[in-house]
Amino acid sequence: MSEAKMRVDAIAGVAAPPFHPILTDAGGGPTFTMLGTTMRMLATAAGTAGRYSVIEQITPPGWGPPRHIHSREDEIFYILDGSYELHVGDERRTVSAGASAILPRNIPHGFRNVASTPSRLVFVITPGGLEEYFLAVAKCSPAPNPPQLVELEDRSA
Repeated sequence: MSEAKMRVDAIAGVAAPPFHPILTDAGGGPTFTMLGTTMRMLATAAGTAGRYSVIEQITPPGWGPPRHIHSREDEIFYILDGSYELHVGDERRTVSAGASAILPRNIPHGFRNVASTPSRLVFVITPGGLEEYFLAVAKCSPAPNPPQLVELEDRSA
């Protein structure tokens, strides 16, 4: 194989490390609570050779993280149940089941469950690994304050 073909394959992900298929039954996968929301890991960086993580999140009414920026990760959200207010860049909109958001890194964003019942979404994070931060936050008691959250993120990177 030529060097040029190898470069093209590497860029296209063909030469990326292999990983095994991941099949998760309904309700399966490690589940934990972080800051009042339930998270279920469907795929982790460890299981996808670092390529991505997939997490289902169930949020209580009114719950949502403050606006934040990921400098290393891109995210894709897909709303399964309920309604969320998304704040992405300068845009703010309410979305419901079937809606999605594609969030490139370095774009300020946040979301909040605006339904009167728990809402549910799935998000894909690439590259994977942010779940380690979520797990670190979940283990904190009492809940970390904003500066501690930043410190935990830096340690999880």
